[in-house]
Amino acid sequence: MVSEAVTGVDGETASDPLGRGFWTVHQGDARQLADFLPRGAQQHGSEGAPFIQTTITSPPYANLVDYGAANQIGFGQSYQDYLAACRTVFEDVYRWTLDGGSLWLVADSLMTPNGRGTPSRLVPLPFDLAAEAAKVGWTLREVIVWRKDRTRPWSHPGKLRNGFEYVLFFVKSKSFKFNVDRLRETSSLKSWWVKYPERHNPWGMTPDNVWDIPIPVQGSWADSSLRHACPFPPELVRRMVALSSEEGDVVFDPFAGSGMVVATAESEGRRALGVELNPEYVEAFHQRVRPVLTRRSTAGSVKPVGLMTQRLLELRVLKYPKELAKQLLREGFTAAQLIGMIVDVESINWTPAQTGYASIICTVVVSEQLSEIERARLSKAVEDATSRAPLSRYGLRVSCSILPLTDILEDRDETSLAVYTKGRTWNASHVIPASALAGWLREQGSQSVVPIVSELQVNQSLEEYL
Repeated sequence: MVSEAVTGVDGETASDPLGRGFWTVHQGDARQLADFLPRGAQQHGSEGAPFIQTTITSPPYANLVDYGAANQIGFGQSYQDYLAACRTVFEDVYRWTLDGGSLWLVADSLMTPNGRGTPSRLVPLPFDLAAEAAKVGWTLREVIVWRKDRTRPWSHPGKLRNGFEYVLFFVKSKSFKFNVDRLRETSSLKSWWVKYPERHNPWGMTPDNVWDIPIPVQGSWADSSLRHACPFPPELVRRMVALSSEEGDVVFDPFAGSGMVVATAESEGRRALGVELNPEYVEAFHQRVRPVLTRRSTAGSVKPVGLMTQRLLELRVLKYPKELAKQLLREGFTAAQLIGMIVDVESINWTPAQTGYASIICTVVVSEQLSEIERARLSKAVEDATSRAPLSRYGLRVSCSILPLTDILEDRDETSLAVYTKGRTWNASHVIPASALAGWLREQGSQSVVPIVSELQVNQSLEEYL
């Protein structure tokens, strides 16, 4: 069973000489989680209630790999006994997982012989494990292909070299955490992003379900061998931790091996907990894996705002009044009536979100010749245009108003205003002082494209990638 020396107390013990307390890798049997995890809840302060946010693990590789421990799960067992043992582990983890929690299983298929004269059979181990998890309540939500370059089984006659494993994502309820914004990236945007910023999430594309992450090269950790059959790369663990947990949450691994999940989760600010049967792997965690991950850590799941994200937000704000003017012209208003569009930015949301990217005030500057009836019709047209697509899909909080040219204050402060003409909201044609705005608009006369004016000054080449 799980070692009593480190499961009942915090602080230094014979099995925990460095005083890391309960949140570490414990030597013990994953089949004894029913006894171990209640003490985890006590250490967490949950007093008998679920406390695990996410579990990240790779179950033993059935009967194919000997992990060097007596009475281990998998090696030496029948396939059915192996699956039953895994089901017991999945059930105990489910019992102690929060309603918003999740389970990640990393697994590979295997080849098993069928006897003399018959071909070997490919066994879909990941999906057999998924079936066992489903029996105890877990819901399979996503399947990710992890391309890792090197994996088991190696090539055999009648089988190609295998270069990937499956990552299965299970949830306990529909309230599960899935922080996809933390994995977005902008590096694959095409050249047309400048003209169509509203079609891009400012924080990048939603990541797909094929992850290219090579495994660590054996022997690269702390200048000594990390002798474990299936080492996790830290980046793989970081992705799962970032997607399914927050700082301070409990991340658990019942088949901890050399503790890559525990060490990486700890470096990301989580409470990390693991159980491993083989004491040599537990020792490897304490002596090599955890110290190396601690030194290499760049903790923090939320990426800083990059220049591409900033530019996409700015371009989205600037294109909004351009699109509004386009919609109004389609409603029969003329360029002689619509003198210009002023966009004032109240705030920009620099944190990942699905909407509410910015709060802006959009002012439609109109000719003083516009009648009261025409102004009323224009007001209704503005209301209608902003409430329907495409403007309703910009994800902006917008307040619109109509202002006659004669009402623009000449004594505005000396803020510099960028002017965008000919519909090029990605490249300011020039800059004017705010106090000169009314005069500048009068000088323009009737324009085929309504000019945009803003404090935001952007000069972005169509060919430039940030």
